[in-house]
Order: sequence, then structure tokens, then C-alpha cells
Amino acid sequence: MSEELSTTSRPPALIQGVTIAAGIAVVGAYLAALLSPPPHDPFLMHNFLIILIALASYGWVTLSFGAAAVVSLVAGVSALWGWAVVRGGLLGLDVLAGAALVGMAGLQQRRRGRRLLRLTQKVGDLDEELYLKEQALQLSRQNQQSLQHKLDRYQQLQQVAEQLSRMVRLEDIGQLAVDRTFELIGKSDACLLFLVDKERQELALYASRKSPGLPAIRTKLGDQFDRYVLRTHRPLLVNDVRRDFRFSGPGPAERPLGSVIACPLFVAQSAEGVLRLDSRQPGTYTQDDLRFLDILLDLVDTAVANAQLFAQTQQLAITDGLTGLYRRQPFFDQLSRELARANRTREPLAVLMLDLDDFKLYNDTYGHSAGDVVLKTVAELMRQQIPPDGMCARYGGEEFAVLLPQASREQAARIAEQVRQQVSQRVKAAGQGAGRPVTASLGVSVFPDDAQSELELVRQADARLYQAKRAGKDRVVWSS
Repeated sequence: MSEELSTTSRPPALIQGVTIAAGIAVVGAYLAALLSPPPHDPFLMHNFLIILIALASYGWVTLSFGAAAVVSLVAGVSALWGWAVVRGGLLGLDVLAGAALVGMAGLQQRRRGRRLLRLTQKVGDLDEELYLKEQALQLSRQNQQSLQHKLDRYQQLQQVAEQLSRMVRLEDIGQLAVDRTFELIGKSDACLLFLVDKERQELALYASRKSPGLPAIRTKLGDQFDRYVLRTHRPLLVNDVRRDFRFSGPGPAERPLGSVIACPLFVAQSAEGVLRLDSRQPGTYTQDDLRFLDILLDLVDTAVANAQLFAQTQQLAITDGLTGLYRRQPFFDQLSRELARANRTREPLAVLMLDLDDFKLYNDTYGHSAGDVVLKTVAELMRQQIPPDGMCARYGGEEFAVLLPQASREQAARIAEQVRQQVSQRVKAAGQGAGRPVTASLGVSVFPDDAQSELELVRQADARLYQAKRAGKDRVVWSS
């Protein structure tokens, strides 16, 4: 803007050229008149001099300082020369008047130049201020866009929190966490959720999502990035996996890796897993992405803890607190389902009822604490002897029930005899020397030969149990 002002403050080049050309023409005519043979006409010389003075004065308005000074110098020398040659009083006045006019015009031009310079400086300051304002406005717009983006993300986080609050299954929570993370952060080729396998003490892939066209994810146990997060308990941002000194190698072989972000999953202040995003392009993720992932993991942490607590509560509701076996009602529910299946498939189904012999006398002799130890030991022995598809339950007091799907009468009798022998041989009164021997009596009933309904199966097995007790205890009765 200051350059435009300095340019527009001067007359057009055409006017400047005309002024210089007129000055040259008048000086040339004036000199020609001086050099002509006398006598010289004072009036003509006076007119020439007036025109020359006018052009010199006008030059301070139209020309630059240097050009105007040259024109004024030429006019002044010409005027003095003409006054010296002609010696006319009028020409002397012209010289004095010309010097005064040109001096005033020069002074005015100098003042105008200073004012123009100050104005140009002010315009420059305004230009700089305008530039700074534009930069600040652009930065403000960028900040506004960034804040709007963050606001959108946090609103989406609120939706995720509402969805997680309605979930109680760990599988649903894990898949939702992977899907929403992949969608909200974006820019990723894959999103993986690893959870700690408590038995193997290693990471195992629990849920995943990948971009279309990406090869199948074969990394089921995590890699160096996931193990690093689990070990350090800190979020991880890797801008370029090939240049990060903390890691060796480019990552999994089935897909190229350029950048990675990952956060640990905490449950009750214990690292239970890792949620990560990766991209084949380096420099994909920012610190804002990592912070957003960390906040999202806080929501998932809470949801996982709630799901585990809900599962534990459900487990406590269906299992016996002392022995860890199922309670009576879950046993009947499972028996009803298995009985319906056996009806469809025409396969056998067996029920065992077990009762510890003279257990009241045992409790009176050694105390209830020793009796509790016996009950827990018997429960553990039953779990060891029952097939994986079977089900053990504490039916009440010292009485236990066993469900054996697809078991014939002979198979059920053999399993019952193994349980009886284990109880007789291995269960002793802890801390009571040789102790009083603990024995068990068992009754067996089989579908469809003995009964057609769950209640009748249990009653038939219970009846044979008491038949075993009447026959001397410590035995199995499996047929009438």
C-alpha cells in the first residue's frame, strides 16, 4: 500500500516529460536570443525569463528533487547570464523574483516530501498492523476449527460413554471400543485390542478392525509396541517405526507399518491390555490423537471393570461361595436344557446324587471349620472326576448333584464309583491325626429308562442314594 501511495503521489510520466521538454525548448530559445547580435529586446527577454521561471517553479511540483534542482539551476544560470548581457532593470527584478519563487517552490516541495514520507511511514505501519491482524484472524480461525473439532470429538465421546454404560458383556465392550476408536480417530489401517491372558501371562488379540483390502491380521499375541506399552504402563506415539531407537524392525510381516499410537488398558490400577492404532504412513498421528485415545481408554477401563464386576456378581449368584460349585437352581436350569436336547437326539442322560456319610457327626467331632475343608475337598475331587461336558452342583448341606450328558447307566456308575473311591481314600480330617474316615454314598438315575422329567430324575437318584445308605453306606446304587 505504501508503494502505491508513493507512486500515485507523483504526476504521470507524460506530464514530467512535457515539463522537461518545455524547459529545454524555452532555455534553447532564451540562449538563442542572448547569443543573437545586439541590440537585445528587453521585453522579449523578460517574457522568456518569466516562462523559464514558471517552468522551474512547476518543476518542483512535477519532477523529482534532483531533476527539479537541475532545472532550477539551469534557469538561474540563464537568468543571471541574460541579466548580465542585457543589463535591464526589469531582468534584475525577474532574477530576484525567480530566485524567490524557485526557492519557495523548492521549500514547499521539501515539506511535501517530508509529509509524504511521514504518510508513507504511517501507511507502512498500517500495512504491518493489517498483516498482523490478518495473521491473528487466520490463527483465530484455525483455533476455532481446532476447538470445534475437539468439541465434536468430545460429543462423540459422550455418545460412546452412553453406549458403554449399557453394556455388560466384555465381548461387546471390546468390539465397540475398537470400532469407535477406528472411526473417531481415523487415518488408520488397523485398530487392535489385546488383553492379557492370565493363564499364559501374555497378550492375546481380543478384537480388531482393519481397512478394506488390508491383509488378514495374523499378529495374535501382540508385538514389540504392545509389549512396550504393557511393560511401561504409558501411552506410546511412534511417528516413524524405522527411525525410533526404542524398537528394532518394522513390525509385523503381513502389513507395513509407518506410525503407531497405543495406550494401556487399566482395570483396578492393573494393566490388563493394550489398544492401538497403526498406519502404513509415517507421521500419521499427533499428540491430540494420543490424548483422545487416552481419554477414550478411560471410558473403556470403567466399562470393562463394570463388566467384570457384573460377571463376578452373576457368578456369585449361581455358584456356592464355599465350594465354587453351581447352586441348585442353575443345576436344574441346565438339566432342563440337556433333557430337552436328549429328547431330540434320543441320547441318554444321567444324574448322580452324592451325600457324605454321617457328616453331622463329623462336624460335631471336628468342628465346622474342618467340615468346610472336607466339603471344599470333595468339590475339587468331583471337578477332577467329572467329564468336561458335565456339571457339578452343591444341592444342599453335604449333598451334591452331578449332571452327565450322553452318559449311559454303566458310564455313570463307573464315574460314581471313581468319585466314591477318591472321597474314601483322600478326604481326611485335617489336623486330627489319623482322623475319622469320610465316605460318600451315591445314587444314579438315567434318562429315559428311569424317568422322563428333571424332577423325577433327581428324585430317582436321591431314592437310590438313600438305598445305598440303608445298605451300609460308602457305596453306589445305580439300578433298582
